[in-house]
Amino acid sequence: MKICFDWGAIHKGLVCEPKSRATAALLCAEQIRDDISRRGYPAHQLVGKAPDICKQFGLGRETFLEAARLLENWGVARMRRGAQGGLIVVKNVQTTPTAKLARYFQLRGLSKAQIHEARTILNLAIRYCRDWPVDQSGSFDREFRYCIGMRNPFTDQDANYKLRSEIPWENCLQIFIDAIDTVDECTEGLAEIAAASGGSHSLAGYAVHLLAGEIASLDREDRHRTRSEASITANLGVSRQVTRQAMRILQDEGIVQCRLGRSGGVDILPEHPAHVIRLLSASYRKAGLTRAEFFPLLSIIGRANRILCGMRASERDFNDMTRLTAEQKFDEPVTQIKRIKLDWEIIDNPVLSLLEQSLATYRASLAGETVSTGFGNLQLIADRTLDQLNALRARNFALADSLGQHIDAEIAVITDTF
Repeated sequence: MKICFDWGAIHKGLVCEPKSRATAALLCAEQIRDDISRRGYPAHQLVGKAPDICKQFGLGRETFLEAARLLENWGVARMRRGAQGGLIVVKNVQTTPTAKLARYFQLRGLSKAQIHEARTILNLAIRYCRDWPVDQSGSFDREFRYCIGMRNPFTDQDANYKLRSEIPWENCLQIFIDAIDTVDECTEGLAEIAAASGGSHSLAGYAVHLLAGEIASLDREDRHRTRSEASITANLGVSRQVTRQAMRILQDEGIVQCRLGRSGGVDILPEHPAHVIRLLSASYRKAGLTRAEFFPLLSIIGRANRILCGMRASERDFNDMTRLTAEQKFDEPVTQIKRIKLDWEIIDNPVLSLLEQSLATYRASLAGETVSTGFGNLQLIADRTLDQLNALRARNFALADSLGQHIDAEIAVITDTF
């Protein structure tokens, strides 16, 4: 059967493209921060006056002020009033992917259990990728299936492997490992991670840290809306203006969505924001990650994530996955993406879902806007996918993994190059 893959559509589906003025402010703030870092501006250096920066980036005044608030929250720059005023550098900044990712994970509310689980699977990925494709005997696969037959397969192990940063795929994993290590070491919480990654000690920044902790707690309870603005303001002991500024910062970071109107409120966003996906994709490209390197990495992360999904899925989740699988069409990328995003939501580990999503996005970006054609047996893939779901429902994880590898092999033949 002839099958078409629209890689441009897949890429757009995996990245939530910015649509709001707030996100435009975030993009502007990131560009200014990178420019400050690249030029090596010292502390107290004038970056520019507001009208000049607005003209340079084609921004309205309100969008620029939001960008300035973000820069202040990051501890990068602040606005100074008066004739000699403008955007002033607070201190020299390091805009490493690790620092940005560590801040994002902390704002997302990464727990100790999620960190330990992510470390275990990252270690499995390191071992698998080092042995692939040399290990033709399948010893790793046998050990992996033995592992997932255990009661707690991704928490009972605690092996650690040294990475060599000069190897592209290891360099990419190092970003994640260093980021979660930074979060784990910051036992004081958000205030400490803010200092480690360039955060601000402003009142709005302090409110951001408190709100992020509350949002993480609500998210773990599977509640997707925060309290009212008035209630939050009273609890924090700050002005409503500071609360709104803090909410705007969290919205620009992609953690929440603020809705206006009589039914307005603050929704917790389950998906990773576009700026984080772009950051990682750019780092993979800079590291020179090739298909031969990211393919086994994406494979083992995907395998582990499917098992985690099966471990945590409820009967309702399995019903939803079965329905989405039945609706899935290879010539309509949105149907594939709906299913995979449901898996990530069930997994509930930002590190693992972000790693798989960023690798899949990078894979699609390498293909660009092309539409490739392959030939394969779609009915066979559909049948095996349903068999895999049934195996997961029965908690037969070894069988589910075996079926998953057969599915991946069929898809690899169809997609050929990508």
